[in-house]
Amino acid sequence: MFPRYVICAVLVVMLGLAAGCGAPPPKSDGNDTAAPNVDVNVKQNQQELPAPAPKNSPKAQEMMQVTTYHATEDAMYLVPETQSVPKTEHPLQTALENLVAGPQSSQLVSVVPAGTKVLGVKVKNHIAYADFSDDLIKSNHGGSTAEMMLVAAIVDTLTEFPEVEKVQIMVNGKKIDTITGHLDTSQPLARSENLIKR
Repeated sequence: MFPRYVICAVLVVMLGLAAGCGAPPPKSDGNDTAAPNVDVNVKQNQQELPAPAPKNSPKAQEMMQVTTYHATEDAMYLVPETQSVPKTEHPLQTALENLVAGPQSSQLVSVVPAGTKVLGVKVKNHIAYADFSDDLIKSNHGGSTAEMMLVAAIVDTLTEFPEVEKVQIMVNGKKIDTITGHLDTSQPLARSENLIKR
């Protein structure tokens, strides 16, 4: 038989071990290398969010549509061509500059003489005063049909805008009586629907 004090000592040790099994885990001292799963998930979610745009970032370029008129290859009709271009404060001038630049379609032909420049466009009392460089006359070697197509293309392009009813063609800031001698351009001209092929 073991002495009574030995049996008591063994019981005390066993009770101490049993109490230790239910003790809470020691608190972290902040030096743990592995972060809890919750923190990891939060960090991952934060990384997936899109970064806010800078306050001084430029706005996306606004666009507008302009319609210009160019001749068919047989020079019998004008065909409208609509393009999306950057929005400007002078849409009528932009439309004429697109007309001067020529068509995008290879099946259409430009009616504006090479080298012609748009000097400006002003609207007054529903009349657009379209001012061109003198290349409109000097570089124009066409006959009556070419002149008719040119005039109609300018007028039809500008009358696409609701505020324009007629167009006065000008060169270097002055009214002109004619471009090549076949049509009277001394007065504002109305739209030519009969020449348009849609």
